[in-house]
Amino acid sequence: MSRTARATTGAIFGYVKFAVSIVTGLWLVPFTLHHVSSRLYGFWLASGELLAYAALTEFGVLVTVPWIIAEADGAGDRDRMRSVVTTGVAAAFISSAGTAVIIAGLIAALPSIIHLEGFERSAVLGPVLVIAAAGIFVHPLRVFYSVLAGLQDVRFIGAIDLLSVVLSVATTVGCLRAGLGLYALALGVALPQLVVSLINLLRVGSIAPDLLRHWRRPPWADVRALFKEGSGAWMGGWGWRLINATDGLVLAALGQPTAVTALACTAKLSNALVQLSWVPCDSGLIGLANLAGEKQDARLRETIIVMVRVYMAFAGAAACVVLAVNPAFVSRWVGGQLFAGGKANALLALIGLVMTFAHALAVVSSVLGHRLQIGMATLFAGVVHVVVAFALGRWLGILGVLLASVVSHGIVFPVLLWRPFSNATRMRETTLLREVLQPWAIRFLPLVVIAIAIEQVVGVPTVPVTVALGGLVAVASMWYMGPLYLQFGPVRAMYDRLFARWVRTGA
Repeated sequence: MSRTARATTGAIFGYVKFAVSIVTGLWLVPFTLHHVSSRLYGFWLASGELLAYAALTEFGVLVTVPWIIAEADGAGDRDRMRSVVTTGVAAAFISSAGTAVIIAGLIAALPSIIHLEGFERSAVLGPVLVIAAAGIFVHPLRVFYSVLAGLQDVRFIGAIDLLSVVLSVATTVGCLRAGLGLYALALGVALPQLVVSLINLLRVGSIAPDLLRHWRRPPWADVRALFKEGSGAWMGGWGWRLINATDGLVLAALGQPTAVTALACTAKLSNALVQLSWVPCDSGLIGLANLAGEKQDARLRETIIVMVRVYMAFAGAAACVVLAVNPAFVSRWVGGQLFAGGKANALLALIGLVMTFAHALAVVSSVLGHRLQIGMATLFAGVVHVVVAFALGRWLGILGVLLASVVSHGIVFPVLLWRPFSNATRMRETTLLREVLQPWAIRFLPLVVIAIAIEQVVGVPTVPVTVALGGLVAVASMWYMGPLYLQFGPVRAMYDRLFARWVRTGA
């Protein structure tokens, strides 16, 4: 299977997964709020954000293993691949031990950080312990998912990701109906992790059994080298965690648990669409690494320019949908009381754009070998985000927290990334402005005006009308942005397939 075919297959599975996640997630939130109070749910979201920091003790191993496996697989070095698997598992066990220590401290501090008292304390801490125990146990098994990613087993990975989503929703719904409260949410996370991780282990044994044979205890030098190789991704993980998963924790720490729920509901569609917009290019990153190894600088440069255009074109369409229909959607979905307001909605659309641009610069530079620099830049931007979020959040609430994201995503992070990106791609900084941002902005600005006008005119229609209108805005935006992204292989392949199917159906 070619690079384009693998990337296209991964992108298709990614879109299916996101579609299922979006539909089930949008239905599941009001269902959950029917069984759990918005205040308690806000505490749960904030607790999850805090607990997620413990997972960063894995030091970038799970991110790095796929790249090393892919490189060794390309060279046909099975001994090297086996060594990476054993070293990765050993490193993961060490990380699990570190995670257990940190989680113990976080759980002890949790009640005072987010102001848990009385019944709320017991209602939250028990489910948090379930999540923590599952994460510690499952973490070493996650190495096998990384191995499958490195082997580019895209069809199986796509199917197993879908299974994880479906199993999570089914478990959560069943346990909520059984009256388990927040334990239902905890089991909805923990059970799929365990099942999917065991299936991944069996899959590696099926397609590459030699990687599970003749294991030897890896020398400490190899484990340390793997941690060092992943240090850039580790710092980047900390930075992204600080940037993207701190807002609810900040609001809870400031004594605003209900605002946590309002922000989560208002940002739900925006976050989902932004992640959706990254799928095509993220699916092609391994192919980009292979292309870089071929030392074809001119082709590499052209591919990178088109790739960043794709990121921005898709993110632009997502922003238009958020501006046009998100106020109506949230009001109909969970009620107007949980919509954070028009200013917050506009900031979410802006954050999606600047975050996508920063993501594009970061992943391209990382793939081309500047992982440590990108990790340091991400971590610094994350620290800035937390500081600004506390300062502005105390003053402006949700708007202050979102403005902190604009500062960290839109100013600090891109400035820090500009030079590593230029060095990695051998492009002048002005090249990206001239060949990516300028043509994108020319096409995007009229779409913004139209999207805002639509939101003002339509008011708050029914959910089916809102969804249909959002779909129409997305399709129209993508069509108008077409000249920016149809040069990109995976996108062009999907477009040709859909167009051919449409022609056959029409005929």
